[in-house]
Amino acid sequence: MNIRYICAPLAVIGMNQTLKELVKYGIVGGIGALVDFGIYYLLTSVFFASYPIAGLVCDIYESLGVKSDIATSNILISSFIGQFFGAVNNFILNGYFTFKVSDNKLKRFMPYLLVFFLGIIISTLSLTIMLDYMGIDNTVAKIVAMVVVAMVQFTLNKFVVFKKKEEKIESL
Repeated sequence: MNIRYICAPLAVIGMNQTLKELVKYGIVGGIGALVDFGIYYLLTSVFFASYPIAGLVCDIYESLGVKSDIATSNILISSFIGQFFGAVNNFILNGYFTFKVSDNKLKRFMPYLLVFFLGIIISTLSLTIMLDYMGIDNTVAKIVAMVVVAMVQFTLNKFVVFKKKEEKIESL
């Protein structure tokens, strides 16, 4: 199935370019979430992955005053691996499909990773604030955090990471 066929109706209803990109960004994000969860599920529920650095992760958490154990550390590492591959998937699809930019892939990947990590930081901080200080239900807090992160990342990806080269007008 070609992903372009999914978004063909967007052209028919006359959506402006940014709104089209936002819808495509959401579709790509959904695919990335499937990649993320698929890898996470395989690592935690099929292969029961155990990592040599799990003890180090426990030590880091405990030095921050957070109780942790090896099983939780293995889950967190599997989650990070899934998120990373979901982000790589999204980088490729957003470049070709959403923003239609395929030049300087390696040069664009580093800022993309920074935007990815910024999203993790924003999500973690906003969840902490909403859960610990505002008493918001965890499901509602997660949805709010996801929307905030998606908007911040879309804006940064559109105008920084996947910014198209300015066309030069040559004088005659």
